[in-house]
Amino acid sequence: MIFFKLIEGFVAAATAPGADLPVSRKQINGIEYTVFDAIPPSLASMFAMMQQHNELPFVVEDGTRHSFISVYQRAAKLANAMVDQGVNKGDRVAIFMRNRVEWVISFIAASMAGAVVTPLNSWWGSNELDFVIKDAGISMLIADPKRAHHVDSISNPPADLIKIICCAAPDTFANWLHMDELEASVTITNPPAIEILPEDDACLMYTSGSTGTPKGAVSTNRAVVSAVFGYALMGLALKFYKNGGKMVDDAGTQMSTLVPIPLFHVTGCVVIFLVSIIAARKMVLMRKWDVQDAMKLIEEEKIISLTGVPTMTADLLNAPNREDFDLSSLTDLGAGGAARPADQVKALEDAFESASPLAGYGLTETNGIGSYIAGDAYLAYPSSIGKPAQPLVEMEIRDPDGKVVPTGERGEICIKTICNIRGYWNQPEATAQAITDGWLHTGDVGLFDENGLLYIVDRIKDIIIRGGENIATLEVESAISSLDEVIECAVFGLPHERLGEEVATVICLAPNAQLNAKDIAERLRGKLALYKIPSKIIIQSERLPRIATGKIAKKDIRETVLQGLN
Repeated sequence: MIFFKLIEGFVAAATAPGADLPVSRKQINGIEYTVFDAIPPSLASMFAMMQQHNELPFVVEDGTRHSFISVYQRAAKLANAMVDQGVNKGDRVAIFMRNRVEWVISFIAASMAGAVVTPLNSWWGSNELDFVIKDAGISMLIADPKRAHHVDSISNPPADLIKIICCAAPDTFANWLHMDELEASVTITNPPAIEILPEDDACLMYTSGSTGTPKGAVSTNRAVVSAVFGYALMGLALKFYKNGGKMVDDAGTQMSTLVPIPLFHVTGCVVIFLVSIIAARKMVLMRKWDVQDAMKLIEEEKIISLTGVPTMTADLLNAPNREDFDLSSLTDLGAGGAARPADQVKALEDAFESASPLAGYGLTETNGIGSYIAGDAYLAYPSSIGKPAQPLVEMEIRDPDGKVVPTGERGEICIKTICNIRGYWNQPEATAQAITDGWLHTGDVGLFDENGLLYIVDRIKDIIIRGGENIATLEVESAISSLDEVIECAVFGLPHERLGEEVATVICLAPNAQLNAKDIAERLRGKLALYKIPSKIIIQSERLPRIATGKIAKKDIRETVLQGLN
């Protein structure tokens, strides 16, 4: 496979002693990792690189361009205002909005203030929001108007919560501070003088877990910055491969990427947004995926890279009027968050003259980094998710006893990297179960073939991945079971051509209950984010089948439903 041969050679040269990005082995908190020797010590110091990019466009939103320097200076002003409002180093500052330039500014500002940035899922309803605000101990929350209404609907919010609204008229949201007014109140365009160390907490991302309530994944500054530089190195290596093993001077040509996935997601935040800081890359924001809008933006903004869940590249591939747009600027069609169907890989390669498909595997807990595949390797092995990302990632397949299994055998994928989270927020038991001696137990079942390629074949965790979003079945079952007419239910994922999986449930109703599927879906609105509400609801009067232990036979129920669909 030429791809990995060239990639591995490039990475080895780029990270050797005396090279631009040297690495070494270093003990962090008693665990030895491969680390970059010369990267910024914190996100705040990494953001200082934006000043070098000056007037280059950084964020394009609804046709409006925001330069690197203007975003940097606005963030510095907001950071100083945050400190004036009482934000201290280590406080959690939440961002609750759709993809906007204000999201980017808020993240940078909170990092400059030494806070732990806490991106919130913009699809969340009041229940999820209420839980996370209290669980994380959020001291400041920045929201757009629609999400602000969700915040105001929470019963008994923390009395000392500082609320900041963006994109709202001055005479609205009287009990909120206004972001533009806070920025205008500060003239300083340098960040606050706060010492932020590599092992200080940087980011707190909540991820759906099999326990049913979101878990807060805490990353240090070193972990996030290492992941950013790891991805940037992979990007340079990919360019080296595409140029036939040569480095081509393309100075003067700015990279550009479409951002159709939420910035609160680890891929949108780390892989796209943060990598764009050091790559001087232009980001064109979308608040909602629409393939027609995407093609228009690709043509107008000469987009080079599109990274999203596989459904997005599938929509692009199958758009009936794709030939009406000039998409020739595209070179990279990335996918993450869910498995891309194998037959889509060759179809994408054939359909786009200049663009090649690539895929990556990573988790919130690894700051998005894990394994990757592209080029001739992806075409030859489209079901694989590639090889561990060098030089930072070590990966093993282990059996239930923690022993490494032989090549070709299935086991749990375990990842060791400096990019891993330090643990789950206020959950020492969950942290101990997930991380052992620096190794993260992913809950995914995989195997390595004789070529060293990774395949993901199953999941240990009871999670549905719908369009790249993790959904805990226990959370959905809890919401359904809270309905008075429901005796019991089972929630599971079913294959979906576009989304990867859809949420399905089989429900046993109480005698004489009159609910139908439409009624149940409507009753779940407000209890669950819309994407978590089952799209296939099967109602029955019989109790659900059990296994020997008395637990509901969820796998058998799912198989029965699948057979009925075939």
